[in-house]
Amino acid sequence: MPNRTKILFIALFAIVISFVEYYFSVQGEKSEGKVTIRILDSSAPSDWELASRLTGRNILTEEGIQLENISLAQSSGGTISIQSLLANNVDYASSAWPAWINAISRGGKIKAVATGLTTSKSNPGNGLVVLEKSSIHSVKDLAGKKIALNVLGASADYEIREYLRRNGLSIDLVQLIVVPGPQIEQVLRSGQVDVAAWTMGGGLDYEIAMNQGGLRELPGTKRYDIRGETITMGSGFRDDFIKKHPDIVKHFVTVVEKSKRIIWDAFQKDPQNVKKVYAELTSAKGGNPKLANYYRPIFSPDYPFAQDKDIQWWIDILVSEGKLKQGQVLPSSVYSNEYNSYFKK
Repeated sequence: MPNRTKILFIALFAIVISFVEYYFSVQGEKSEGKVTIRILDSSAPSDWELASRLTGRNILTEEGIQLENISLAQSSGGTISIQSLLANNVDYASSAWPAWINAISRGGKIKAVATGLTTSKSNPGNGLVVLEKSSIHSVKDLAGKKIALNVLGASADYEIREYLRRNGLSIDLVQLIVVPGPQIEQVLRSGQVDVAAWTMGGGLDYEIAMNQGGLRELPGTKRYDIRGETITMGSGFRDDFIKKHPDIVKHFVTVVEKSKRIIWDAFQKDPQNVKKVYAELTSAKGGNPKLANYYRPIFSPDYPFAQDKDIQWWIDILVSEGKLKQGQVLPSSVYSNEYNSYFKK
């Protein structure tokens, strides 16, 4: 074969190879764009639903994200969300940090790439609540008293322990009583318990109870007073999903972050309008629109991104209780800010 022919053949072959690579690259991009993220359904509006209604824009479409709502027969909750994620029933889940840490310590291949429920000076959570006429006025008066909280082993449990410890008291001096969130106000007002803690993160049950009057909060017992600035929840994917669809993950995290900031800004300007829109969305989803009266954003620009200390706080507790070995789980194995376009190192 003449040299000129060989050169032409090689050039043609290179062009064909380049075309094939380009073709499959484009197909890969198209395939990536068609990925549907499965999430757990809820009667409460999501941040992106609320942000889209407030702005008249489709936040999901802007980032090329498609979602599929998955309904479960079981009651909702962070632990069930993580279990569903591990079982590949959903692609995205949210929970407080202990569920993430426990799953990862047992070999679960998951990672939180977005966060929620910020505690900060502007969003301090709730403290310990007593009846207005109660004889309890300080931490010293808590000895021998019953405190209602939503669940043992979660944030409120350990925040109460830390509050008592700082004031020289043992958890053994009080009795923690588990009561479902919506019933805590009732058992407090009826005198079945002396103190209500709820989740210590604020929330509808706390807001509704305080709005009814006849209650007061013990000074210095809010979550912010006990823990300072912190983020108590994470949201994320399985490692295999992140590895297979990194761009989709980045775009979805952008949806989450963009929505939180839109809602925060709108709430500062006109909280009643945000509550009105929230009520409309809740009603359309079969929820109780009256709960919108107590809605407030869970995001705060005071503390927008998770830090190692948020997760380490829980790791230290689990190590102290013998549920984890020292160094078994590191914060970096639980969460990452690298997929968050709003995060700047």
